Amino acid sequence: MIKPTIEPLKAITQFLGRNGVLAKELAGYEYREEQMRMAEAVLKNLQDGGILMVEAGTGTGKTLAYLLPALLSNRRVIISTGTKTLQEQIFYKDLPVLKKHFQFRAVMMKGRANYLCWRRFHKFFRQPKMEFAEDALVMEQIRSWSEQTETGDREELIELSDGHPVWNKISSDSDLCPAGNCEHFKDCFITGLKTRAQVSDLIVVNHHLFFADLAIRRLEFGEVIPRYQAVIFDEAHLLEDIITDYFGITLSDKIILELSRDLVENLSGLKKSEQKELLSCSNRIQNLAESLFAGLRKHFEIVSREDEGKRVVFEIDKVPGPLAGMGTDLARELASASSILADKQDAPDLAGLAQRAGKQAGDLDFLLRQDEKGFVYYSEARPKSLILRASPIQINSLMREIFYPSLESIIFTSATLTVSHKKEPSFEYFKARMGLDQVAQAKDLWLKSSFDWKNQALLFLPETLPEPDERDFVLEAGKMMEKLLELSRGRAFLLFTSYKNLEAFYDLLSPKLKYPTLCQGEKPRSELLREFRRIEASVLFATTSFWQGVDVAGPSLSLVVIDRLPFDSPGDPLIKARISQINAGGGKAFFDYQVPSAVIMLRQGLGRLIRSTKDRGVLSILDPRIQKRNYGKIFLDSLPQIPITNNPKQVAEFFAKEKALETKSR
Repeated sequence: MIKPTIEPLKAITQFLGRNGVLAKELAGYEYREEQMRMAEAVLKNLQDGGILMVEAGTGTGKTLAYLLPALLSNRRVIISTGTKTLQEQIFYKDLPVLKKHFQFRAVMMKGRANYLCWRRFHKFFRQPKMEFAEDALVMEQIRSWSEQTETGDREELIELSDGHPVWNKISSDSDLCPAGNCEHFKDCFITGLKTRAQVSDLIVVNHHLFFADLAIRRLEFGEVIPRYQAVIFDEAHLLEDIITDYFGITLSDKIILELSRDLVENLSGLKKSEQKELLSCSNRIQNLAESLFAGLRKHFEIVSREDEGKRVVFEIDKVPGPLAGMGTDLARELASASSILADKQDAPDLAGLAQRAGKQAGDLDFLLRQDEKGFVYYSEARPKSLILRASPIQINSLMREIFYPSLESIIFTSATLTVSHKKEPSFEYFKARMGLDQVAQAKDLWLKSSFDWKNQALLFLPETLPEPDERDFVLEAGKMMEKLLELSRGRAFLLFTSYKNLEAFYDLLSPKLKYPTLCQGEKPRSELLREFRRIEASVLFATTSFWQGVDVAGPSLSLVVIDRLPFDSPGDPLIKARISQINAGGGKAFFDYQVPSAVIMLRQGLGRLIRSTKDRGVLSILDPRIQKRNYGKIFLDSLPQIPITNNPKQVAEFFAKEKALETKSR
């Protein structure tokens, strides 16, 4: 074991160096200069303070390059990830490697809804609702799991599907938590988690929990994560959208109607006069919510004839007068429900309902007033719900105001933070979006990928395809995909920029292909990936959520095809507002925002292919604009140094060579 008292820089060398601990212990370990440089830079930042941005290309080994100095820094450090998948990988795979050689305490924290609440669990199982009678097997599995679990983390319940309604009845909920007054307080999983966090050196969270905590602190409602001196954001390219969500407002008919039902279910703890008053109020909330949101859905359908799920600008002065009046009445009834329950602090369920009703009243009032500058207001239609949103157009000034001054050390890292500028990687886009362009102490470090892209990969750009908006694109691009899949023997990700294209290509190709096909939406994401890894010749059709955070090493993935350059829709209300603000400020939104955003997304999608030094494969982009338009060069210059071809014969030769190498290695 490396002594914890050793000088940190020396410890890093002893652990990651050419003849270090990892080189001796891990079979096939390769020393990476980029990993050492990153570890040294992270350590310096943690010791000296300030803000550091690190782009560490795939294969760098960046996780250990920041975990090791974090443990050696003598500070409580937060590690925040973009996905729960990476969060769990760090905690269950990477930290145990370090635990063999260093003495430290670490804890993994997720949002409350991921953990079982004993009080709600016992209440539900005493009298389960008839609507869950058909889930008897699931409920027995939950009961059995509850007797064994040490963490209460629903991730252990692999039998339970994502979003299963039973979990919503038994999971932890801050609005319903009586804290120290709960009879299960000593056994509470959240209490235990917070206790362990208070004495931990390293706390592994995800971006959603981190900024939920920051939003709570800002409103002075307490804290979820214990105080810390430094934070390291991995998958930092995801931050802007997550931060936008947490400092915005979201309200839907589903959320309000759930509150109305919960009010009725909890009448028994009230006096008869109060029961009558609250029941009447609940009925009015239900009727108003159903009428208001049904009317708004029709209004937005008239405003925009786009596909289901499309976001539409919500302008209160263009909403029919009766609907606006309903909204005001609904906000008043929600406030009334909160007022009726305001003095029930000794009954946690009722106190939680009061808090929920009050918050919904305030959120609806904010959405209806629409007088907050710097926000864009819009709706999002789902098959079973209509969502109203208010989002900050930019988060840069918010970050400079409430976040950067409060911490000694902040580190942002990802495999994709830069965009090429005159063939040189530039952090300017990320800095502008995160408000770092006006922060003097922000430093950056660019590290190339440790993979041999020139020999491990080939980029195929067909010359003859129509542009994506042309009528024949799906048909012609489908033929090209079919040819590529024949050469790769399946083993492919086909990544699409929209559900519309996903469905069109799947309907066209799945009946023709001799390879097993998997399609996003058919099964949970984790199950699709398990099947894809298990069935080596399979082809996965997927959209946005599979472009990033997916790691499939080995021959199961030898081809990644992207249908078109991933530009955000300029008609999306939030994107449109950002474009207008940038242009109004004298910038050029297309090159300052739209192109860089698409470059980052494209790099993420293509990054699914090469995940180890032994991986080989072909990348293909079927959008001819990457070759024809002047901005195409920015995309190509931002990619690793991959050989590029327009010739399908070279693709065939690449796969023939790959097959020969596979045969030889057996």
